[in-house]
Amino acid sequence: MRTIVTGAAGFIGSHVAELLANEGHDVLAIDNLSGGFLENVPRGARFAQLDITSDLSGVFEGFRPEAVYHLAAYAAEGLSHHIPVFNYQNNLVGTARVLEAAYRSGAEHFVFTSSIAAYGHPVHDRLLSEEDVCHPCDPYGVAKLACEHHIGAFFEYFGRPKFTIFRPHNVFGPRQNISDPYRNVIGIFLSRALAGRPLPIFGDGLQSRSFSFITTVARCIADAPVSPKAANRTVNVGGDVPMSVVELARKILQLLAAPEQIEWLPARHEVMHAHCRHDVARELFPRAYTDAIGIEDGLKRMVKFVRGRPAPPLTGCPASIEISDGLPPSWKVVVEDGARVSVGQGTASFRSSR
Repeated sequence: MRTIVTGAAGFIGSHVAELLANEGHDVLAIDNLSGGFLENVPRGARFAQLDITSDLSGVFEGFRPEAVYHLAAYAAEGLSHHIPVFNYQNNLVGTARVLEAAYRSGAEHFVFTSSIAAYGHPVHDRLLSEEDVCHPCDPYGVAKLACEHHIGAFFEYFGRPKFTIFRPHNVFGPRQNISDPYRNVIGIFLSRALAGRPLPIFGDGLQSRSFSFITTVARCIADAPVSPKAANRTVNVGGDVPMSVVELARKILQLLAAPEQIEWLPARHEVMHAHCRHDVARELFPRAYTDAIGIEDGLKRMVKFVRGRPAPPLTGCPASIEISDGLPPSWKVVVEDGARVSVGQGTASFRSSR
């Protein structure tokens, strides 16, 4: 199967591309390398350095993918309040461009990674299910939900491509960027702990998530186009065991045999507790949940991976801050230090990743 994976030099995208390449699929990996790394692109995949907000038609129509996996996004949920225009341009407009290119090139299936952020603040004490009404509470969640609606409306109007929408949550594992100060709490904690610095916790640290090791999430995503019952479905995917942020911090410090140093920061406006049901995912993708790796084993694997290679350079804010009001002081320091990367348009040339 000819496949295109956007965001394939990033964390989840590289794992999905690797699964596909290892199973003999023809993979074209696309990434602008603003937050990912070329070394993450799997062996055997072709690579195009390209931004998803640019014109994609030539690349897609030249490759003629049968399935498109759209995983490219800027996923700093909290920071999205302060860069809303960039957030919508990159996540919503970018998705519209990828979907249009997929349609024009004849793709039969479109796989999209949305987010648990689409739900917003839970309105009940039950686990979130795909049937719950979404009330996103930040620009990132708004963009993801808007993308879901656009994909569904596109199919209803044009009749193709079929789609599968995933709502992953708090995914972690090898290849996750530990040098991004705005997202991925496990990566932030690992980076700080290994540097002998205190771990930053907003509020009382009792906010909780079900942290999800990458293997199950990537397997579900990769299998979507070949799972007939997954067509035109929305699927929660991730871990089942809740853990508070302060518990997570202490667990990481324990694994690293590091002294407990915590920097308590003012609380942010964020969802306190977000946990999903995964009945649908287990029904549609049973092999993904066979021997799923739990958080403790997953953390050990990630620690081993991180310790085995040098930390990447600091990943800064991808755009100028648009609204500084309410920006957490710890983030403001990074921005003012000039740690900012530019999002380039890249080149559409194909080349092997190795």
